[in-house]
Amino acid sequence: MNAKQRRALLIGIVGFIAIGGFPPWKDTSPPPAGTPLPFAPISMPPVVDGHSIEIDVTRLAIMWILMVVVTAASIWLGKESEGSSKEAGGSPLSVEPINQLPARSSTPKSSGAQILDSITSEAKASGVKSASQSTALRLKFPDTKVGELLTEAEDDPEYWTLVCDAKGRLEVPPGKRFQLELAKDKEVSLDFLSSMGSKDARSAIVSLDLSESELDLESLSYLKYLPSLEELDLSGTEIGDGELEEIAKLSQLKKLWLDDTNTSKAAAEKLSALSNLKKLSLSHLDGTEVEINSLKLRIPSCEVVVREGNK
Repeated sequence: MNAKQRRALLIGIVGFIAIGGFPPWKDTSPPPAGTPLPFAPISMPPVVDGHSIEIDVTRLAIMWILMVVVTAASIWLGKESEGSSKEAGGSPLSVEPINQLPARSSTPKSSGAQILDSITSEAKASGVKSASQSTALRLKFPDTKVGELLTEAEDDPEYWTLVCDAKGRLEVPPGKRFQLELAKDKEVSLDFLSSMGSKDARSAIVSLDLSESELDLESLSYLKYLPSLEELDLSGTEIGDGELEEIAKLSQLKKLWLDDTNTSKAAAEKLSALSNLKKLSLSHLDGTEVEINSLKLRIPSCEVVVREGNK
């Protein structure tokens, strides 16, 4: 029994009891006997001087029968409604889209519903008929919300559209790229990344937005469980030079934001092992051309951004 059916049953039971506690009455003497009287509480029947009053059992039975019929019909319709929604099919994700948010800039034009429709269409075209099939990728987040899951916009890979809260178990179609944006209103550890799903499922997370979050810095070691991580935003966090050694292990990283953190230019040289890095933002630091060039020599083909737009 689904929620709608349970609600209908509860309303029916309450109505059945209410009718019994506030029944119809009738006048049984003197003639004409059986004259209907108004409804009244069972503990306070209507009073007519010199007359005998009793519950109108016939009217009460009719009302109870009607209540049972209406309740049964409501329960049946609730079942039909659930069946229709299942036959209509759902999206490859187990939740409805909400709206969309940009990765770091303005909001794209298409709506979250359109994005989810696009995911569904592409999944069907590639042979993914439903999220319940074995081809779907399963992600497991903590039961309490840790952030939001976004998918890459079709018309601009720089933008991400909001799909759902990162909470509980989700199923996503293969071949899509996702961003996980950590919640900013509470301290969150990244230890859940180690049990978030299979390697293929974890590889679907290519962007991680930890900006301005109350991040447990000791949990940065769990970033290794995102083997395809290309973008990492740590802006506005308490990360310092000591934590950059963990970041330097992310070999697939292409974009890294360290704005308004406790990192220094000297420590940033630890990132020289990131041969795929294309952009490093350290806008909280001042830098001369010589210092920037020195850093760039350690990270080839990388755009380095410091205060006032110096590159």
